[in-house]
Amino acid sequence: MILVLGTSGMLLLTTAIVLFIYLYQRKLIKRKLEYQEIEDLLKKQELKSAYNILEGQDRAYKQVAEELHDNLGSMLVTLNMLSDTLPKKTDPESLKNLAAKISEIAAQATEATRKISHSLHSGLLKHFGLAAAINELIDALNEAHTIQVTSHIDLGEEMDSQTNVQVYRIIQELVNNTLKHAKASNINIDLSLTADHLTLIFEDDGVGFDANQEEKGLGLKNLRSRVDRMDGHLTIESNKGKGATTIIELPL
Repeated sequence: MILVLGTSGMLLLTTAIVLFIYLYQRKLIKRKLEYQEIEDLLKKQELKSAYNILEGQDRAYKQVAEELHDNLGSMLVTLNMLSDTLPKKTDPESLKNLAAKISEIAAQATEATRKISHSLHSGLLKHFGLAAAINELIDALNEAHTIQVTSHIDLGEEMDSQTNVQVYRIIQELVNNTLKHAKASNINIDLSLTADHLTLIFEDDGVGFDANQEEKGLGLKNLRSRVDRMDGHLTIESNKGKGATTIIELPL
C-alpha cells in the first residue's frame, strides 16, 4: 500500500511538474507573440509615419515653390517688363500712369510674399509633419490594443525633418515600454513647442516602477541615449502602483 501510494504520489508530482512547465511555456510563447505583435505594429507605423513626414513636407515645399513661380514670379516678370518701357516714355501723363502701374504690382508682390511667409511659419507644414504622424500612431494603437491613448499637441510651426523623426522615435520608444511593461489602461501624450525648446510629457496609469532603477530591464537605455544625443533633459517620475510620468525637454 505504501509503495502504491508512493508511486501514485510521484506520478501526480511528475504530472503536475510537466503540466506546470507546459503552461509556463505557453505563457512565454503567448507573451513573446504579443511583444512581436507590438514591435511589428510600431515598426510598420514608424516607417509609414516617417515616410509621411518626409513626403508631406516635400508636398508642402513644392506647393510653396509653385506659388513662388506661378504667382510671385509672374508679378516680377511684369515689373521687369514695365521697367524696361520707362526709358521709352516721354509724355508726363504716360510716365505717371506707368509709375502707378509699377507701384500697384509691386504692392501685390509684397502682399504675395507676406502670405507665402505666413504660410511657412503658421501652419502649411504642420499639417503634414510630426503632429500628423503622432496622430496616426495613436489611431493605430487605439484600434489594435485595449489601451486608450489621448494627446494634446501644440507645435505652432513645424520643425526640420530630422528633429521630427527623432521626436517620433522617442514617443514610439515610450509607447513600446508602456505596452510591454506597464500594464496600463491609459496613455496621455502632451507635446508643446516654444521659441527655444520642445517639451514632451508622457503619462501612463500602469503598475509603475522604482524610478531609480528605470534602466534595469525596462528598455529605457535607448530612450536616454536618444535624448542625450539631442542635448535634451529626461526626467522620470514613478512609484510602484502609481503609474509613470516621463518629461523630456529638447532645446531647439
